[in-house]
Amino acid sequence: MLSQVLTILDHLDSPAADGPSTVALLEALFDPAAPQPRPEVTWERVTGAKGHTDFVTVRVPGLSGRTVGGASPTLGVIGRLGGIGARPELVGYVSDGDGATAALAVAHKLLTMFTRGDRLDGDVIVSTHVCAWAPPAPTSPCPSWTRRWGSRR
Repeated sequence: MLSQVLTILDHLDSPAADGPSTVALLEALFDPAAPQPRPEVTWERVTGAKGHTDFVTVRVPGLSGRTVGGASPTLGVIGRLGGIGARPELVGYVSDGDGATAALAVAHKLLTMFTRGDRLDGDVIVSTHVCAWAPPAPTSPCPSWTRRWGSRR
């Protein structure tokens, strides 16, 4: 898993990290044109008043999971805290990105296993959000990053 964690960290530690680039990274691990059932990697952008975030979902079919009409249970992995960057206030990967990193590293490993022929009994669904430009929540009396690292201004 260390290899997958490092690959995902390297990918997410970029101002260009988003849903489409993450999907491309994960889809490169398997043949999207392979016979069914095959993994699905999708993303959806949600936009609000302060910007947007991309939700990434990976479904890896199991040998006897719901995808193939089986009865094996489905496992879900949800990566919370997918704000991987707090740009422009902070530059680089921030600690809130750990949920997205963990979930996407699991997806990376499962897709690698699937491609090699190792499949679990049940389906696995991995979901998280990826946002390299997450605005930090205001804190009082001063922004939290100035208390720890000093002001960037």
